[in-house]
Amino acid sequence: MPYDYSDAPPPQFEVIPHGTTATFVLHIRAGDVGEDGLLTRSKDGGCEMLVSELAIVDGPYKGRKLFERWILAGTTDGHAKSADINRSTLKAILDSALGLKPDDLSPQARAARTVDLKQFEGMSFIGRIGIEKGRPRNDGSGENWPDKNILAGVVTPDKRDWHPVEQLPPFNGGGGAQAAPTGTASPIARPGWAS
Repeated sequence: MPYDYSDAPPPQFEVIPHGTTATFVLHIRAGDVGEDGLLTRSKDGGCEMLVSELAIVDGPYKGRKLFERWILAGTTDGHAKSADINRSTLKAILDSALGLKPDDLSPQARAARTVDLKQFEGMSFIGRIGIEKGRPRNDGSGENWPDKNILAGVVTPDKRDWHPVEQLPPFNGGGGAQAAPTGTASPIARPGWAS
């Protein structure tokens, strides 16, 4: 059935104010290269990056998303520097999610930070939002793309506005359901109308 969209509200493209702190859940948009096929290769083939969707799960901007591309491998010195910066961001995400102080280098902290990329999927952490000015369009119009929100920083336990966040259990793909604990819930009875 057709729908009249005339009275639909205007699109909301307002950027979130710079410096806003929020709780994020990280989702990986898997490519087909690198560790477990989770990285995406750039168009020119020069680098591989972790493409991430950061969903805000609390506050007035709940439901909004930021998108990040973190280079983790590449062919140039610039790629190598970018990979170092991005690994420090991933370390900060781990610290925020797990409640680890950034300067904690104990064997327990090192063990907690030794993870596969797939373990970042679904990880909750506290982050600070920034605004990136729109870059020039490549269409000859002389106009810029709109400004956009970015992850400006990760809030770790050594910062005043950090707080513990609940980590959701990993998604098991819907298969291999675990047996219910003994003595808890009884099976659901089939209703009479379904007989």
